[in-house]
Amino acid sequence: MDYSIIDSLKSNEIEFCKSWSNQTINFNDSFRILANRELKGDYFLNRVILTVGIEDSKREEKYISPIMSRLKEISKQQDIDVYVHINDKLSFLKSILEQNGLRKIDKLTGLVNVIKGQEFLSKNESKKQEPVVNEETCRVVRSVDEFEEWLDVYTTSFEIDIERRTTIRTSLQRDNFRESKFILYEQKLQEKTSRHNLRPVGCCLLFPTNDILGLYCLGTDQKFRNMGIATSLLNFAITYAKMNGFNLLGLQALHSDHMIGFYQRRYFTTLYTDAIFSIPIS
Repeated sequence: MDYSIIDSLKSNEIEFCKSWSNQTINFNDSFRILANRELKGDYFLNRVILTVGIEDSKREEKYISPIMSRLKEISKQQDIDVYVHINDKLSFLKSILEQNGLRKIDKLTGLVNVIKGQEFLSKNESKKQEPVVNEETCRVVRSVDEFEEWLDVYTTSFEIDIERRTTIRTSLQRDNFRESKFILYEQKLQEKTSRHNLRPVGCCLLFPTNDILGLYCLGTDQKFRNMGIATSLLNFAITYAKMNGFNLLGLQALHSDHMIGFYQRRYFTTLYTDAIFSIPIS
């Protein structure tokens, strides 16, 4: 496996999360906290990034435990959610976190679809389909009204409280997302082909960094699930990446969502899995 590809996908993931954060806290080169008080409970966006030195070397508990204690203090003092993301293979570090009262709540897997340069994959993994995109069903958001439609689909698909809509809108309108593309999938309501007879029922967001295009916020209105809408959005994203010179299309899947197999069947390859730990509320 080419570890530079893992680094590229992880970098895209962190930049995406940083773009949502309204508070960043660094502590003695040991960790970085990305937090948004308005998005409490979101353990994908609110996270702790441990330094590479902590993850790569088998540090003793006497070194790591004070760091965990400091994290707990900051979480309580700042009234922010703190979720620690670490490589799932680091059993020694997971054990230390558990000994310090943290509990594992989920896992996160990073997957990639290689647009160019598939030599690091096996023959079976590199087999790809040519995506077919119907311009009548998938489109890039280009106006304020269309952005509001995108927000409607996103909040409905993920059952997000209406109170958080303003926070989400404000976050996505930052300069950090200027190069991003918001994609809508529209379902035809009648036989006519007029745009007025198309209803937005699916969405995703394409977030570029360097040679990788990250795919986030992939959602479908619950009334229209299991109809191939998510697959159409994936195909659109693959085509967009190919047409715009990206080498990789990456995404992350929470294990609790049970979607990893769905992506793997659509030629996405697993690169890494991180365990997510929660700091207890006291």
